[in-house]
Amino acid sequence: MNTPTGHKLVLDTHRGIYFGDVVEVDHDRHICRMENARHCYYFPRPDGDKGTYSLATIGPQSGAKVGPPVTMTVYDVAKIIDATPVAIEAWKSAKWL
Repeated sequence: MNTPTGHKLVLDTHRGIYFGDVVEVDHDRHICRMENARHCYYFPRPDGDKGTYSLATIGPQSGAKVGPPVTMTVYDVAKIIDATPVAIEAWKSAKWL
């Protein structure tokens, strides 16, 4: 396992979307450990379909449904994306369901 730093958006192969601190990644097994991870259950797509990458660039917007921060393991990881400072602030201030 290697240890990346910083805030990341993690997508799994089951369409799960998570944001938080990735603390360990096992690339061979497609697993990552996260702290302060928040699950995005739903995000609106105003002004057209901006897709999941918008969650890494601008973060969840008004109307998004985001869970509370937890420590977790994500299995079947498909992508790990660096989050911008704007997105990090939006995730931190997103209201819990």
